[in-house]
Amino acid sequence: MNHSENDITLVEKYFDAELNDSEKKLFTDRVDNDENFRSLVEEERVLIGAIRYQGIGDNLQYLKALESSIQDQPKFNISHISRNWYYVAAAAVIGILLLSKVMVSTFSPTPDQLFQAYFAPYPNMFEPTVRGNDNASLSPRTEAFQAYEQRDYARAVVLFNELRVPKEEAGVLLLLGNANLILGDIEAAKENFTTLNKEFDELDMQAKWYLSLCFLKSGDMKQAKAILKELGDTEISYATRARELLKKVN
Repeated sequence: MNHSENDITLVEKYFDAELNDSEKKLFTDRVDNDENFRSLVEEERVLIGAIRYQGIGDNLQYLKALESSIQDQPKFNISHISRNWYYVAAAAVIGILLLSKVMVSTFSPTPDQLFQAYFAPYPNMFEPTVRGNDNASLSPRTEAFQAYEQRDYARAVVLFNELRVPKEEAGVLLLLGNANLILGDIEAAKENFTTLNKEFDELDMQAKWYLSLCFLKSGDMKQAKAILKELGDTEISYATRARELLKKVN
């Protein structure tokens, strides 16, 4: 499937954490509503996982060792080799990356690898934040959302929990669950997503998706499969991803 250069650039900026506010909204809208774009995101995510787990680092170390051994051979023209080394190395790395993409379909990923491939923090779409480091004049609410955007998830958890005291909010629960999941507090994340699913009509499908990832992360495959099957039987934006992940979990 061919993808536009703009789509590829948008996905690359997402994985490099370089999206601005308007691009974050565009990215989320495209993921929720464009199946082709969503496939591109998942292809990139799985490829990154494959590179991580197929030992690319070991191959690069091998290339460096090979360079050293070539330079130690007196019968070769070292200056000539040096001029061409980077072309050889680049070609070898490209070959490794292509091979790793082919191998994605042949290796059996663990639940944690699947979690890493399919989890992406939900973007803050609920509250505008103020840029800058001067938090003295910020309200606790704005500070909480800003901490989440700045990936200060430990602080975000504290501040989001404080916001829950007056009343529960769907957006707060969704981001709080994400922050807890990122920090490895799976039980707290489960509580957040379960509350969101039971007490709110909005964002309930997002809650179920992330709840399935909680069970996947904790190794409870039975619960993960049940939720993924439920999502996969619908026509919502998460259905395609749920069906794809369910096949890999099985």
